Amino acid sequence: MMFWKRRRVVLMMILLMAFIMTGFWGGRYGNILPDGQVTKDFEAFKIDPGMNYYYSGPDLYPNALIGVKKQYALDSDLWKPVKPTPESFRDLILHMQDKAQEYREFQHGFIMYDDKGQPIGVWYSILKARTFTQMREENKVRVYTPDLMIYQTGPGGMTTVQDRR
Repeated sequence: MMFWKRRRVVLMMILLMAFIMTGFWGGRYGNILPDGQVTKDFEAFKIDPGMNYYYSGPDLYPNALIGVKKQYALDSDLWKPVKPTPESFRDLILHMQDKAQEYREFQHGFIMYDDKGQPIGVWYSILKARTFTQMREENKVRVYTPDLMIYQTGPGGMTTVQDRR
């Protein structure tokens, strides 16, 4: 009897995980996956005319820079729009890199995907500036901003020993 009860609990947990993984309860969430070509494009200051650009964090050295394909509307007022020129885009990225190097960090490029696995844009930040995307109605996408204190915390958002002094 105990065997069947335990088996039922395990089966229910598997079903619960399947519902969560498919977004049944949590909404339509996408992924952000690392991409070497995106890193190279940002580091070459390449502006894609098919994207609208936004940043999060301080104006001088943002915590993250994103490009969202123009067929999608960004559903968030936490991102600041950028109308990049080659010079302003270059300066923005160089300031981000300078700030990251102060903390022995490096920026990386990522592709942002919708809930169906289709690319919707690009992301550029240090690795610990984690976030996720959520698809909304009518081609709207919500991209959650990273923690504003990413340079004051250690791996996984933990405060470092130097920060506590």
